[in-house]
Amino acid sequence: MARLQSIAEMFRVALQGTLAETHRVLVATAKREHAKIMTADPVPSSFVRIVDGAMGAPEESVKPTGVIVYRYPRVEQVVQFAMETLFDLSPVLSGEYRNSHMLFINGVPYPNLKGWRPGLEISITNPVPYARKIEVGKMKMRVPGTDLVYQRARRKIMARYGNMVDVKFTYRAIVGGYNINQELTATRRRAATGNIERRLRPGAHNRSDVRFPVLVITER
Repeated sequence: MARLQSIAEMFRVALQGTLAETHRVLVATAKREHAKIMTADPVPSSFVRIVDGAMGAPEESVKPTGVIVYRYPRVEQVVQFAMETLFDLSPVLSGEYRNSHMLFINGVPYPNLKGWRPGLEISITNPVPYARKIEVGKMKMRVPGTDLVYQRARRKIMARYGNMVDVKFTYRAIVGGYNINQELTATRRRAATGNIERRLRPGAHNRSDVRFPVLVITER
């Protein structure tokens, strides 16, 4: 399957009577159409503006015969695909595991991405006690090939959206309902972070009975 591109809009306009008028129309058209996209569902989580090849330049800097491009990453699409993929790959006995994949934003559980903003971390995990056993293949299942659920899901997500996001597979603890980023629990970093990890008792996150498979999704 072809990898999907971030949705982009490119604006050029026909030459007007003068270069100044062409420039005015180009800037106005780009801003108007961009505003429509940013208020239409699903609202893009962020955007990148490229003016005559310069990333982040203001619209007004465009040349009268230049080009304004807006790129709109669609993180919602990626997360939805990730959840659907995990659901489809999940082994089914009681259905508990398949229905227990959870979304976290900066370690806090959320039912959707309403609380997400660019720069915040998105992670997905499964808190059932035997999720780790399923991932490493130690859970005896009725259907063969039902291990490595999160790792197989990662490959599928990267194959489709790898030019939009990076997806990392790891194991993390869930402590007090929070998904713990162990990279923030190192002693040398604890004084520098105000996150959940700072308040953890040392070693609380480092037990196999509280660690679960995780996908960490970040925008490129």
